Amino acid sequence: MIDMKNQLIMRSLPMVASVLGRKYGVKVVIGGRGAYTDGNTIHLPALPLECSETLIGLARGYIDHEAAHIRETRFDWLRLANLTPLEMHVWNTFEDWRVEHRLARLFPGCRSNFNWLIRHLFGNASENSTNPAMAILNWLLLSVRAWDVPSLTEQRDDVGDFLEANYPGLIGRLNHVLIKVNAYCDSTQDCILYAREVVSLLKEKLASQPRQNGGSNSGNSAEKGTPNALPSDALKRLIRFDENDLPDDLGELLAGRLRRETPKELDESLHVAQVGIKKTKPLEAEDTAAIRRASIALRTQLQGLLQSSVMTRSKVGRNGRLDARQLHRVSVADARVFKRDGQRVGIDTAVHILLDCSGSMRRRIALTTQVCHAVATALDTIDGISGAVTVFPAGSPTDGGNDNGTGPTVCPILRHGERLHANFDMSATGFTPLGEALWWVLQQVQPLHESRKIILILTDGDPDSFNLALDAIESGRRFGVEIYGLGIMSEAISKLLPDHSRTINDLTELPPAMFGMLCGALLK
Repeated sequence: MIDMKNQLIMRSLPMVASVLGRKYGVKVVIGGRGAYTDGNTIHLPALPLECSETLIGLARGYIDHEAAHIRETRFDWLRLANLTPLEMHVWNTFEDWRVEHRLARLFPGCRSNFNWLIRHLFGNASENSTNPAMAILNWLLLSVRAWDVPSLTEQRDDVGDFLEANYPGLIGRLNHVLIKVNAYCDSTQDCILYAREVVSLLKEKLASQPRQNGGSNSGNSAEKGTPNALPSDALKRLIRFDENDLPDDLGELLAGRLRRETPKELDESLHVAQVGIKKTKPLEAEDTAAIRRASIALRTQLQGLLQSSVMTRSKVGRNGRLDARQLHRVSVADARVFKRDGQRVGIDTAVHILLDCSGSMRRRIALTTQVCHAVATALDTIDGISGAVTVFPAGSPTDGGNDNGTGPTVCPILRHGERLHANFDMSATGFTPLGEALWWVLQQVQPLHESRKIILILTDGDPDSFNLALDAIESGRRFGVEIYGLGIMSEAISKLLPDHSRTINDLTELPPAMFGMLCGALLK
């Protein structure tokens, strides 16, 4: 069951991003139209709600690749090196390989992901370019990548034959550098030095090339991918290329593939809310008495329901699994030689409340925050329950947002494990990005150790995207997360959760509504 659940999680892009981000110690966000990293955060664009395994593989490869650079590349050294565009391109070929190997040593599981990615991006590409200088870069790339993916060897050798015909002896000299890269390249600085050595060899090769007829026009035939480029002119042009003339590196290739998958209508695409800012203050004193009464009534009813089975010490009995340590009992006709797992009824549940504070809630926000605090208070008094509260939408994302402006936001006002407080009073403003907010909450509850995970949505209206919200709900249930809705003076939530929602119009209606909604499920 656990393996099956993990497989489901790894086929879900938001969960893949969350799992890998935690594992690698980086932040991964999904939204907007760009795929890039700013040195701390990896940004994925908004993608289709239904992601194919290939698309998830590309997204996972992009996260792995960029996380490797964030963790291992010394960009300060790179800036100081002031490399030429060609030196930078060769450096990237070496550095990509180096940082991926460092990451794979720490997290062996990503090695197979990298190998799949290399085969997918480079293994099926046919080399049709007749530009001999560009073949140098392709041969370097395939040579380095064939160290891990031997199936690229034949493709590398085909390019090598073309290269040797145009630049006799160059492959042998380049191989001397590659041997050192493979054996001794251990830092960003090493990759810089070896990249400079490669470019130095190319300059030496250019100096040794015989001059060819064709006058000034011969150089024009050496453009990237232009047929019949003369070897010396093509190499001269390569050395002088700017970054726009050079092929994309692995990260750029992946970013381009991901951007092309971004739907035109972002409202119906897969994206996850980012953490923003929401101002809160203590609830009004005159409301606390009513909140306390509602929370006590709710706690009394929930105490017997929010329970799950947890394992206790094994017991010796007359049935179960044979326990070799108890065989001595046979000599005294004692049949208690079997071991069985004992169980006790206990509470081991995480409950995360997702509170809608969009503009439509202005007339209902006082009741909603009271309901929210009453539920949080009732849960806080029951041992074995971990409670949390997140509101949406919030202000601008704390990391500056994405490339497409400020996207959907959430703000956690009570995290799992934190002490309950009364700062639940807030304003209501903005749209209703329920689906995006729900995906963010799913990312938070998935790694929790509690055996049971529940999300309770408090809202008064329809989400901005019904399809995105429904996709998040259905995905969460596949992961084993139970999702319920409490409509505040509105039955709109019943469209999304017809069998797992209730509606209330007053605080006094909270205990029976919650009990009626949860008792059937929690008594399973």
